[in-house]
Amino acid sequence: MPMIWLEPKYVYVDGVLKENTAVLMSATDGTGKIVSVGRRGHDDLASFPLPQSALLPGFVNAHSHAFQRGLRGWAQHSAPGVEDSFWTWREAMYALAHHLDPDAMEAISTLAFAEMLKAGFTTVGEFHYVHHQPDGTPYADRDELAMRVVHAARRVGMRIVLLRVAYGRAGWRQEPNPRQARFIDKHPDLVIASWERLRALGVDVGVAPHSVRACSADWLRTLSRVPSIVHAHVAEQPAEVEQCLAEHHKRPLEVLADAGLLSDRFTAVHLTHPDAAELELLHQSAANVCACPTTELDLGDGFFPAWQVTAPVCLGTDSHASIDPFAEMRGLEWHSRAVLGRRNVTPHAGMDGLAAALIDRGTRNGMRALGLEGGAIQAGGPADMIAIDLRRIEFAASRLLPALVFNGSAAAVTDVWVGGRHVVKEGHIPGGEALALEAERAIRRLAIHA
Repeated sequence: MPMIWLEPKYVYVDGVLKENTAVLMSATDGTGKIVSVGRRGHDDLASFPLPQSALLPGFVNAHSHAFQRGLRGWAQHSAPGVEDSFWTWREAMYALAHHLDPDAMEAISTLAFAEMLKAGFTTVGEFHYVHHQPDGTPYADRDELAMRVVHAARRVGMRIVLLRVAYGRAGWRQEPNPRQARFIDKHPDLVIASWERLRALGVDVGVAPHSVRACSADWLRTLSRVPSIVHAHVAEQPAEVEQCLAEHHKRPLEVLADAGLLSDRFTAVHLTHPDAAELELLHQSAANVCACPTTELDLGDGFFPAWQVTAPVCLGTDSHASIDPFAEMRGLEWHSRAVLGRRNVTPHAGMDGLAAALIDRGTRNGMRALGLEGGAIQAGGPADMIAIDLRRIEFAASRLLPALVFNGSAAAVTDVWVGGRHVVKEGHIPGGEALALEAERAIRRLAIHA
């Protein structure tokens, strides 16, 4: 494949927007790496001029449930006399999950991933837990739905790490819930077998005990033996913490630590309600955290205590109430401001330091949590980059890097490359309208929201 130069007005390198800088990619087929970053030499290689753009590393969506994109707009109301909450929202999500057949799973996931690419996400960690048929019977191909989700990402050119979820029960001392039958495996060895099959198929895959609510201590100990990255929902809701204390007399992170899961391979998702002892465990273990600020606001989860966390923090869009990396980055900072009553909370130095720190959370830290190299524009890394249109009025008369983070949006992204493949061109994904129509037809065909 031919090499190509990208020639923007600015390139974001090591916390700085640099002028007179070009980026050379080794290929344009999805396997491309960054060959060099600097002044363009004298050569006859092809170039792609971006004279009014800033080039940033692609953002990382480290926590996604792609099928939940099918809830967009359908859960923003409450029934008369009902006090809506995370738990009532969960019933709407269960109803959606129950209806999905493999074609609909792929169609809605493809739509979610296409929207992510348009917004500037180039890599996704897909926390996948719909495994079986609606009555809990495995498909003839036990990995049918997992591979449909992987194929959805590949259709649009998105880099994906599938986080294969382990879901063993409805909860401690809770009767089986028929609405969860599609999620549940009978034994943790079945989860490990699926992880092994997916790896053999060339899928980047991690293991994901759903939560301490959905996995017993025995399950957690078994899963700790898998040589993989591990992601888990942790302390998202106070009721989850209360159930954990009732069963184990310990809090969620303490239970996960006892099972041998806390290490630099582990990522705690949400962590909206930790206590001081759990944070100490987190920091001692060198584990990661994935916050999902827009979802945590949408579901009433609470505020992620970023001001107390020194562990590497990355970002996700979770339920896809919104898909916008800029909203997640500044949401992380704004959560802290709202709780503490002060400004510019994230540790930083210099006028651009806060913006750079938030970009790291949206890029480098996400790749680390997914066990991947990259997250920066530097030689040897994957050619995953996005172009931001600097002609937009929201960036005028501004200090540029903070304005990109605090005033930017998915709408400002014009072009996206994943492994050098040009997957978004002038704000459009080739065939994007057809993908949206395919998802709409799937929802109508299955009467998901009837």
